[in-house]
Amino acid sequence: MPIPDSLSNEPPTTAALALDVQTALALSRATTRAVSAISPKAHRAMMDALGVEAAVQQAQGGPVGELVAALIKGHLNLLK
Repeated sequence: MPIPDSLSNEPPTTAALALDVQTALALSRATTRAVSAISPKAHRAMMDALGVEAAVQQAQGGPVGELVAALIKGHLNLLK
């Protein structure tokens, strides 16, 4: 699969990281939709688990932890 034009001028490590992040986000959204469709209780459990994970990432600190926490929180806001 070719690298998207938006990443073609980036260093390979930056392009790989961007693809990894986009893939992880897409998988997370799909998994969340699937689990949430099972039942309201499953939806609540998924939301709670994501909230805990965001808190763990935030507590770890640093730019990566803060970015991951922000992405999870953004994902949670889309699900509400």
